[in-house]
Amino acid sequence: MQVFRSMIIDAPIDKVWAAIRLFDGVAAWNPGVKTARMETGTATTAGSIRHLDIADGSVFRETLLAHSDAEHSYTYDILQSPLPVRRYTSTHRLIAVTHTDQTLSCWESGFECDAAQAAAMECVVGDGIYINAMAGLAAYLKENCDA
Repeated sequence: MQVFRSMIIDAPIDKVWAAIRLFDGVAAWNPGVKTARMETGTATTAGSIRHLDIADGSVFRETLLAHSDAEHSYTYDILQSPLPVRRYTSTHRLIAVTHTDQTLSCWESGFECDAAQAAAMECVVGDGIYINAMAGLAAYLKENCDA
């Protein structure tokens, strides 16, 4: 299944990208993540693995598959999580809204899950993870940057 969510962030793309570009920097702006650390590699190198301690006590381990400063995007997969999904791959990318000097944050994923869990996973991933994280990002930028 595919899940896509987007949100306008009231900050220029360079400031938004600076906040999210490091793969292990997610705990600073995502209220759902308590801590993030690199297990292997660096925060911008494909093949690196990050470990996330989630606010609910669960753990996610994810591999950075691609990272592009030029395209303001990164792609990752899930190695370990409590989600009942398989073959999960996700991309978070930013697009400049040049007329207003804002940023369109787009987060999408593709994964497999049992048909009986599809509606729940659409909500959990799309709203519980992506929308909540992007709202946290917007709040972080408003509080910490001169947007």
